[in-house]
Amino acid sequence: MFPFEYHIPTKIMFGERKINQLGEVAATFGKKAMLVTYDEQFVKSVGFYAKAVQALNDKHVEVLPFFGVKSNPTVELIREGVKLAKTEKPDVLIAVGGGSVMDTVKALALGACTDADVWDIATGAAQATGALPIVTVVTIPATSSEMNCTSVISNDALKRKEGFVNPLMYPKVSILDPELTYSLPIKQTAISAADIVSHLMEGYINHNDPWTPMQDRFAQGMIKTVLDCMDRLLKNPNDPQARATMMWVATFAWNGFYVCGIGPFDAPIHMVGHSFSAFYDTPHGSAMSVSIPGVMKFHLKERIEKYSIFAKEVFGIAGDINEKTAQAGIDALVGWFKKIGVPTTFAEAQMPTNELDAMADDILVTAAHWGIKTYTKEMVLRLLQLCL
Repeated sequence: MFPFEYHIPTKIMFGERKINQLGEVAATFGKKAMLVTYDEQFVKSVGFYAKAVQALNDKHVEVLPFFGVKSNPTVELIREGVKLAKTEKPDVLIAVGGGSVMDTVKALALGACTDADVWDIATGAAQATGALPIVTVVTIPATSSEMNCTSVISNDALKRKEGFVNPLMYPKVSILDPELTYSLPIKQTAISAADIVSHLMEGYINHNDPWTPMQDRFAQGMIKTVLDCMDRLLKNPNDPQARATMMWVATFAWNGFYVCGIGPFDAPIHMVGHSFSAFYDTPHGSAMSVSIPGVMKFHLKERIEKYSIFAKEVFGIAGDINEKTAQAGIDALVGWFKKIGVPTTFAEAQMPTNELDAMADDILVTAAHWGIKTYTKEMVLRLLQLCL
């Protein structure tokens, strides 16, 4: 067990109809809230925007709406939000949506309190000097952004996707109301499930500590829980128990808890998948369901024991600790991705294959930013071939 420090300053409010308390929460920060969310027509058609606005109006909190967040949030839109926030001076920023909206708000919160460009903050070229308070209302559980200090944003002009961490980006309060997910289409739910699994797999399969039973079993159990939730949701997309459980699993998949004590680890699943989204605007979860099998196949021979245990514990595959069992675990995960309807290859994700060389360069830029020194360009190109 490696030494670690763990601190999450975010208050969680979990349960049905908790969105009704949004106004009460926002009012603790002031009387003006900037509410950030997706396309205006979409959010007004599904109902959660009206619920959020009503809760704020009930507590006499002025609402400053900011629409337009995409599945891969862009720095271009965030810059517009920063300009609006500096002009209108809201007391609090409220994200109503999934990871893309929350990540937008996090970057916007920093940008509103500094003269530096948001992209420079994301790349480390500039430092944030403060942040507006953040409240999140989760409508698409997938990224754990409601309980971490990470933001992932894209720069369309540069075809780059950048993930960065800053303690100032921890939400003050996050509202997890499972009812808000009942109307989420099963396709989007499946993409979110793949995203959750990617977070649970990242630390689990990529660390090098030979004995981490607590962390490994936590990851295994949470992955099995996602599988169980999706089995129920494929039968009944409005299953309240499955919706609530998957929402809570998503929050803990990447909030730093289960990786405590495992020591440093690379993050090749996201290192590779980020480039898929940067190049082709592939939804994050879909990018992950393509990158996970490729990464696992690439490292198969050096991780036979880890993958064999994964196969046995998560999918109940019988067999000894050997390459056959390890490969069966990969095949079972790919089979599950196909079952829930998410892509596992470039072709299934409708991503072209004519930019692999440029993509490999982009992946290595991400690797350098994240301190990952394990991969050469030749290795990355071989890994990409396993994703085709």
